[in-house]
Amino acid sequence: MVALYEKLHGPKGALESLAQLDTDIKDALKTYGPPPDRSLPATFQTLARSIVGQQISGAAASSVWNRMKEANSATEDVISNLDPDDMMPLGLSRRKAEYIIGIAKEITSGNLDLKSLPEMSGDEVQKRLVQIRGIGAWTADNYRLFALADLDAWPVADIALQEGMKILKSLDNRPDGKTMETMGEPWKPFRGVGALILWHIYGSHKRKATIADI
Repeated sequence: MVALYEKLHGPKGALESLAQLDTDIKDALKTYGPPPDRSLPATFQTLARSIVGQQISGAAASSVWNRMKEANSATEDVISNLDPDDMMPLGLSRRKAEYIIGIAKEITSGNLDLKSLPEMSGDEVQKRLVQIRGIGAWTADNYRLFALADLDAWPVADIALQEGMKILKSLDNRPDGKTMETMGEPWKPFRGVGALILWHIYGSHKRKATIADI
């Protein structure tokens, strides 16, 4: 979990490297400061928690996840032996329960070796993860960035990321995924670093707007 922070802030760290590629990033770091550490463990729980959080609020996702932990239903060994009906009372939809059980079975069967992922390229990790039902590009990108410290992971479909880019580049409209792909090209191989900064920018503006409404 230390790897991401060290890559960002170490000697000649990635934040400094990206700032040298884009003056808007350099100015944003002066204005907003560095993004917070969002490192996550490279485990089944990180993947499962991501599935839980799909299309619901952060508070609701945390509530469901806490119920899963309280029911001892948050590990791959336990979940791989459950049916969707066992998990739905904890607050999961049938589809999400099926996804999480499927991921657990991939791991317990040996079809998915999470320990091997750090040795693979980002593209290889992406390709392997999206083969699993329930894991789309967004989930795979986030796992690469937060759990594997892949500094070029670039979840272009993330709405908050798009809003952050709109603010950073003073755009009239929020860029779509295709536009984000193009805009991220100059940031390679530090697009994931850019993502962390854009989320930080968006979060800062959102907090200011909330305070202004009080």
